Amino acid sequence: MNQTDPLMRRPAFHFTPQRNWMNDPNGLVYDRGLWHLYYQYNPEGPDWGNMSWGHATSTDLQHWTEHPVALPHREGEQIFSGSIVASASDVGPLLTAYYTSAYDDGHQAQSRANSTDGGFTWETDPSNPILDRNTSAFRDPKVIRYADAGGELRWIMLAVEADDRQVLFYSSTDLHTWEYQSAFGPLGVDGVVWECPDLVALPVDGDPDTIRWVLLISTNPVGEDADPEGSSMSYLIGDFDGTTFTADSSELTRLDHGRDFYAGVTFDNAPAGEKVMMAWMSNWSYAREIPSAPWRGAMSLPRRLSLRTIGGSPRLIQQPPKFIQEQLLAADPAARMSLAQPIHMTLSGHSLMELQWDPNTTGQLRLTLQGDAESEVVIEHSPATGALRVTRQGAAVQAVHAAFPSTSTVALDVLAPVRLLLSLDGPLLELFINDGEATAANLVLLGSGPVTARFAAELPGHVSVLLQDVRESETPARPSLPGRSPVRL
Repeated sequence: MNQTDPLMRRPAFHFTPQRNWMNDPNGLVYDRGLWHLYYQYNPEGPDWGNMSWGHATSTDLQHWTEHPVALPHREGEQIFSGSIVASASDVGPLLTAYYTSAYDDGHQAQSRANSTDGGFTWETDPSNPILDRNTSAFRDPKVIRYADAGGELRWIMLAVEADDRQVLFYSSTDLHTWEYQSAFGPLGVDGVVWECPDLVALPVDGDPDTIRWVLLISTNPVGEDADPEGSSMSYLIGDFDGTTFTADSSELTRLDHGRDFYAGVTFDNAPAGEKVMMAWMSNWSYAREIPSAPWRGAMSLPRRLSLRTIGGSPRLIQQPPKFIQEQLLAADPAARMSLAQPIHMTLSGHSLMELQWDPNTTGQLRLTLQGDAESEVVIEHSPATGALRVTRQGAAVQAVHAAFPSTSTVALDVLAPVRLLLSLDGPLLELFINDGEATAANLVLLGSGPVTARFAAELPGHVSVLLQDVRESETPARPSLPGRSPVRL
């Protein structure tokens, strides 16, 4: 866990590669006891380029083992984003990867590779590319399972025509032959490209008889006048009949309210049908300027997705992985604090904090995080407006990039009680608000030492605080592969 840059120590419970550049998660799949994370990776340096698929595995979504590059770039072809599905074949369990071949002639098409050893070695299809529109921005295939009304199972591939802001749907019964079904979009603002689509079926309020479909989209501003806030994720709720996605609204809903959550997709074949998403914690506005070494790029915490009815409509809920709750349950509860005077606490910088307060009794609440770098993070809640604001500021922040100083805002119900789960892991700050009803992920620059948390409230109300520093641990050895009977389609 050596870190050479004092502004950004290596995270302890998020994945980062040991060296070099990383961006979008690819090929997320659970197979025979292992969570597989593949990702956009430059095996040759700390900047974007030579795109290949890096590979890491975990048994618990907390501790990750990095493996050799899974799908390396080759002459004339980079390996862009895609997905993996677990199935069965005549020779046993099979993992099938779909990825975008980005050719040096400027066009993009979809290719395939297979693995029969649990995802550690891959054989590319000699007929690649297997899906080609002869266009320059056809990318990011995401393959999901779909069961029609009669129970017949087939595969659905989503891919984007990024410049056109369209998601294209294809269908297959054998993972070999794909038939075009429909397109969705464009909608929303101009001046962005659509990337990394995903389609997730979720029960509303846990009711298996009420299933809605959630379309996930990542948007990145392009052009000379690109929005300086940069890349972000949005979602739409609607219905999918195996051919066409129909959205409830033509308005994209912001998925995460921070500045650093992009290209999030879900794991195929997760246990008990759970939908678990991971994303790249950075922003294309300044990703190349992030002052970390020898690594550049980190993954978010895995997030468990569900739908909850709020204000009469379903809303996407994002909750942290179970190990976060387990860590908090193991913590010694701090006494309820009266905030008539500011209170200081010292954090290791790899810390979890759960706060609960009633703004009717605390008034405006402020939490400031500051380390040994010339910067700070201010989290402030205003009862009058319901706004929860996260501001990163200071000389170190300003030095990164003109777009790096920022304030992220989450709109909450005025005067309603607030429950805030804060995860700080080196430079990675993720907030889960009101049991996952809203989230905000931001890169922060707090230095390499301990972090001081300063609480202050406008009124002498009470704030319940639960604090747990997460101990760094050695990366476990590569685990064995227990037997498993994969789903056959």
